[in-house]
Amino acid sequence: MQMTAEIRIRVPADKAWQLVGTRFGEIASWAAPIVTSSLDHHVAAVGAVRTCHVQGFGPMGDMVVRERLLAFDDAARSLTYDAVDGMPGFIRRATNRWTVTADGAQGCVARSDVTMRLAWWLRPFAPVMAARLRKEAHGVLEELAHVLATGRPHARKVTSSTAASPTVER
Repeated sequence: MQMTAEIRIRVPADKAWQLVGTRFGEIASWAAPIVTSSLDHHVAAVGAVRTCHVQGFGPMGDMVVRERLLAFDDAARSLTYDAVDGMPGFIRRATNRWTVTADGAQGCVARSDVTMRLAWWLRPFAPVMAARLRKEAHGVLEELAHVLATGRPHARKVTSSTAASPTVER
């Protein structure tokens, strides 16, 4: 299953890349579904592992997902990571590629390309899952655009931070 989401943001590409790429381990500072995040290295680089405490939704409870950087290209403003553990059992593999490209002198496009390999019994539901994932991805991209434009987290992030489950470490 594949899903792509992108957003045009009125900030220079280097500013957006700083948050998405250079500060890869700090996704919890702006993405509402992520309660906390940390990077096992101090620098985003191939092999680094990010740990995200993810707030549950729907039938899935809170999760701790570990993601390993497979590729990191600062000059091209792109990175690729995969989930190494913590995903629900019906997701056999999940990979995400982020790119930030310039769109004029004062704008950029942030794009997320997700590829998931699902358990065989779930494949007939892939279109429904892709639609749900696309909705979640668009929300995260809106949160990214908001924090870049205003310097403050989106209201969804503020709400999710105060309503986070007490079972998830902060």
